[in-house]
Amino acid sequence: MTISDRIAALLLRHLRKLSALVLLIVLGLGAGIPALTFSADNTSFFGKQNQETRDLEDLGEFYTGSSGFLIMVKPPEGEMFSLNTLEALKEMTADVWQAPFALRVDSPANFNHSRSEGEDIIVEPLLDEYAEVTPEVAERFQEVVSTSPEMRNRLVAADLQAYGISLNTVLSDDFEARRDELLAFLDQMEADWAERYPGFEIRMTGDVLGGLTLALAAKQDILTLVPMAFVLVIALLLFFLRVPLAVGGAALVVLLSTIGTFGFTGFLGIELTAGTAISPMAVMVLTAASCIHLILSWFRELDRSDRATALHHAISENLAPVLVTTVTTAIGFLALNFAEAPPLQDMGNIVAFGLMIGMIANFTLLPLALRASRARGGDRLPLREGMMRVLADLAVRYRRGWITGFLALILVAGLGIGRIGYDDSLVRYFDDRFEFRQDSDEIQQHLTGLDNLQFSFTAPEGGSVFDPDFLRDIDRFTTWIETQDNVVGVSSLTQVIKRLNMSMNGDAPAFDRIADSREANAQLMMFYELSLPVGLDLNSTIDVDRQRTRVVVLMRAEHSEDVRGLAKVAEAWMARNTPDTQARAAGISYAFSTVSERNNSQMLVGLVLVLVLVSLIMMATLRNARMGVISLAPNVLPAIFAFGLWGISFGDVNLGSTVVTTMTFGIVVDDTVHFLMHYLDGRKRGRSTADALQETFRVVGSAIIVTSICLAIGFLVMATSGFAINQHLGALTAIVIGFALLADLLFLPALLLSFDRTKAK
Repeated sequence: MTISDRIAALLLRHLRKLSALVLLIVLGLGAGIPALTFSADNTSFFGKQNQETRDLEDLGEFYTGSSGFLIMVKPPEGEMFSLNTLEALKEMTADVWQAPFALRVDSPANFNHSRSEGEDIIVEPLLDEYAEVTPEVAERFQEVVSTSPEMRNRLVAADLQAYGISLNTVLSDDFEARRDELLAFLDQMEADWAERYPGFEIRMTGDVLGGLTLALAAKQDILTLVPMAFVLVIALLLFFLRVPLAVGGAALVVLLSTIGTFGFTGFLGIELTAGTAISPMAVMVLTAASCIHLILSWFRELDRSDRATALHHAISENLAPVLVTTVTTAIGFLALNFAEAPPLQDMGNIVAFGLMIGMIANFTLLPLALRASRARGGDRLPLREGMMRVLADLAVRYRRGWITGFLALILVAGLGIGRIGYDDSLVRYFDDRFEFRQDSDEIQQHLTGLDNLQFSFTAPEGGSVFDPDFLRDIDRFTTWIETQDNVVGVSSLTQVIKRLNMSMNGDAPAFDRIADSREANAQLMMFYELSLPVGLDLNSTIDVDRQRTRVVVLMRAEHSEDVRGLAKVAEAWMARNTPDTQARAAGISYAFSTVSERNNSQMLVGLVLVLVLVSLIMMATLRNARMGVISLAPNVLPAIFAFGLWGISFGDVNLGSTVVTTMTFGIVVDDTVHFLMHYLDGRKRGRSTADALQETFRVVGSAIIVTSICLAIGFLVMATSGFAINQHLGALTAIVIGFALLADLLFLPALLLSFDRTKAK
């Protein structure tokens, strides 16, 4: 009697007690579900130690810390500068100032414009809050906003068809309560505007809304995709297995593994994001696949023996393969800890734990259901032994063709992989079903770019931001970067100083330049700040110590490469032209644009570790080094083919795609383990290679097909998410599983026929 036989006998002897214990454990874990929380932090995808994250933290430390909103106001056609529109703009600006926790509001209405009148300099808002808008005021307003580089593509559209109102708030203390109060106010304000200003189009975007949409996407996936996946998996099991009690047992195992996964997440205090919310779905479909192997093995044996013997045989036969496949799959997911994005690390840990719960339930609760079933064998299954014999004949007869075909696919895949680029953007992560994406697209099209690069310049030691040479370098950089592709606007301290210097000198164009001394520049800025109303200081541009200033570059980027490319070119330009005044590119857009590339580099380490560990486990399990090496081909090639197809069809990948190769290697190895263990068992019993393959197809062929179909459809459900990371993760994984099925059933037999030198006993 083998070790597997002894363990199977022990499990069956204490099946009821063990099942009760598993139920108690899962119910105990379920107590953690009420502790689940959803994260609305749009920086949660960045590793805490990478340079982009540290630069973001520095920006928050040195400049006014705020959470921003941008509101686009698009008046009726032809009414952009009418008196009624300007009155409405002034009222809207005042309304936004009433928002809870408002720190600063910028609008064309309160834009402080400087001009000279005789020997006086006037700094005042374009529209006086307490004065009536007259035709003269409207004419001056139109003249200024039409020519102001500080407002163009930021507070007023380049085509003069829309205005922007920028709101900065402070939500640091008790963030969620403050955020909810603020959003309730803005929702009510938007509803009031719809009544008061008919014909005006109002759109709103911002980092707080982006973060909230992340949480909304997570909730939607849990409430829709997880139940959908559960129903589909059970429907597939009913179709392929056709024994309600066995399917009911599998459904219970899947349900309990899902509950245990959610509870584990809650107990650990892991915040669910749009990137981790689908973790229980992955556990669900992978656990269902393990159940299929046990049920089909039991079915097969019912044709040859009594129920008790059939159940014992099914457990004994699948104990080692299911244990190995669960461990290798868990290793693949645990390798996500090499990812820099914390949500991907969390997903790996969550799924790995859930798989262990599913495996334990698979060998306790499912056998209890099978013991109670009165099924008569596998003759009613849709995938019958005759079909498997035909498939085995095809694999054996055309082995050279399969090898040639797969080698050709490698070349084609290489061409596709060469076309792949990285594209990550908080806005583009969401599809059109989300209001945040709809409004952001409209604002991007009609008002301004929503991507930006920020450069924080530090004055030379012993100097200040008002040193003329320092400011001239920044001004040269500002002038240069304004001319670059995709740049729609630049905000720089030098723009304000040059405008003030010109106003101080009778608006003479010759003085549209930096003043010649530190003192003169400082006096210009002091005069300007003293003229500003409360809430409109320059702390968003200059730090309080006057040692740092930042330049903000607004971009209308269609792809992350636009952001990365401009950042690289800008840093190179500074190194050549202003070597004493340089700054790194930073900001949320830049951090997102680099997250996939950085994550992919880290995941290469994880992939190598997974390859080594899984290969060693395969060699130890199969007790055959040659088989361990052969098994690598059908497990590595599917990911290569999938990314090649993706590169040819779509081109771009995102953060979710960077973990697919490592994650799926642990998944697709499952069917290879079952195939090779049965194949080697046949060889050890004296069968030839061809006969052992025929027997292997008969024993596990249908299980491999059914599990692959269930896995692929389960991950395709994930691909219907409105969140792009989950879309890519689900779709690519499903494609990998499809190619893995072909590799296991066609390419692996061809390799075994060509290279297996195992001696039959």
